[in-house]
Amino acid sequence: MRIRRSRGTARRWQAHEPAGGRRPAHLVALALLVGLGVALARLDPATTALAGSGTSAAAQTLTFAPVPASGEVTATPIRVPVRDTPPATAATSAPRRPLVHLPESKPIVVPRSVAAAPSGSTAVFLGDSYTSGWSGAGLGARGWPRIVGAAEGWKVVNLAVPGTGFINPGWTGQPIGSRVGAAIDRHPGVVVISGGHNDSRWSTASVAAAADRVIHRLRAALPNARLVIVAPIWPSGSPPSRCLVLRDHLRRTAASVGAVFIDPLAENWFGGSRHSMILADGIHPSDAGHRYIAQRVLARLARA
Repeated sequence: MRIRRSRGTARRWQAHEPAGGRRPAHLVALALLVGLGVALARLDPATTALAGSGTSAAAQTLTFAPVPASGEVTATPIRVPVRDTPPATAATSAPRRPLVHLPESKPIVVPRSVAAAPSGSTAVFLGDSYTSGWSGAGLGARGWPRIVGAAEGWKVVNLAVPGTGFINPGWTGQPIGSRVGAAIDRHPGVVVISGGHNDSRWSTASVAAAADRVIHRLRAALPNARLVIVAPIWPSGSPPSRCLVLRDHLRRTAASVGAVFIDPLAENWFGGSRHSMILADGIHPSDAGHRYIAQRVLARLARA
């Protein structure tokens, strides 16, 4: 049996399905927009997958096409280039450490050591009344320079002047620096410098600078001589702070020129019961004090 539709029914159907089976253009455009949105939503995961595989994106593209509802609409593919991302490496994936700028360090200059002077060498002694002897004590063979020289087999030349210092001219106007030329003229194998006790009227900085001039002049003129630097000697166990500061400076200078350094203050030579080896003036060592100084100097030379 044939069933006929009414014209009204046909018209109502044709409103949704136009003649020829083609959909309107606005529906096709809508489908393309929906497909493009899906493509853009999937772009990031796809790009990451390609980057992780190490594939060069110069020749790679992703193709997206909207899916038609009934297979009747064929959409134009959208080709989206993939941006190249270098593969992760150990250098790029590891966390970066902050850069630390260290100050430029200066090279440490270690002076060459000078061998001990052999027996028969000339030994020059520079200093004040602790080295020259005073008030009948420590004179000549009873003074510590001659005792040390006899033990080492040296020819002793004692150029020390009472009352002087590295700056203090003493009673004769002869600070230690004024005796350096005479010391060099003897061509010694050993030079012993002991001073600083009498420089209390000058600043420690100026005394240290004067001491440096003496020491560096001797080292420059006598590169192969053994220099022995004795820090200020104090007649008790309570030296003033200026002597301690000068002592520390002389230690550094001695190290810079390869000299032997002797520290009477650290060893407390005349502190405690040993103060009995100081004369009645409370300043100068007795003959026993000179023998004790010689003993300490020889002990240090034996370790040098």
